[in-house]
Amino acid sequence: MTFRRSLIFAFALAAAGCAPSGYYRSTSTSLDSLLTSQAQLQRHVAALEREIASTKENVQATRASSDTRLSELNQRMDMLQGKLEESGVRLSQVAQKVEGVKQRITSGDSARAMAERGQRDTTGATNIDPEEAFQRASSDLQAGRYDLARAAFAEYVRRFPDTEVSDDAQYGIGEAAFGMGDFQGAIEAFRLVVKNYPKGDKVPAALLKAGTCYARLKDNDSARKFYAMVVQRFPKSDEARLARERLAAKPKK
Repeated sequence: MTFRRSLIFAFALAAAGCAPSGYYRSTSTSLDSLLTSQAQLQRHVAALEREIASTKENVQATRASSDTRLSELNQRMDMLQGKLEESGVRLSQVAQKVEGVKQRITSGDSARAMAERGQRDTTGATNIDPEEAFQRASSDLQAGRYDLARAAFAEYVRRFPDTEVSDDAQYGIGEAAFGMGDFQGAIEAFRLVVKNYPKGDKVPAALLKAGTCYARLKDNDSARKFYAMVVQRFPKSDEARLARERLAAKPKK
């Protein structure tokens, strides 16, 4: 018998002298009912607590499983990413090899075509078309075949020194030399643009590019001299704007 029940029972005994026996029995029955309900509630609460604890364990187990699965997925993604990058590198290498083969084939065809045209021209049987010759040289330059472009432009200038694009061809010689890293040769070609075609529209670009070549050769004084010439002679040109920016910039040592 619990303390509470004992206390209530003692109180009931003390009051028995003044309360009818039926009232006591009714009170005792109600008390037993309440105590029974309390015990049931306690058992229910305990059951709920066990269920909550079990649920927490399941949630934690599920979370741990999910974390493990997520880690495995991340590892898988990293592995796939590595394979993708490796495949990309291989694809790039293959593409470079293919491009190299194409260039060799094109270069061979271009060389043979030039040789054939040269042979026909020496006999006087046929002449080289100026427009076709210029386009072929330009195509070589754009494709990065600088040695072929340089030779083709030089041949064009030799054969056709007075066409509308002769100054462009002379400028192309300089661009090809620049692409080959021959900055001194490029300077000479750009100077000839200014000298042989002083009224051509390539003069500002030739002066600016000559300054760039001198800068590559670490001759900053000569570079600034050519930049100043662009600004002085063609102040409203795009080349002059670039020249001003380079004049304002600190020379690289």
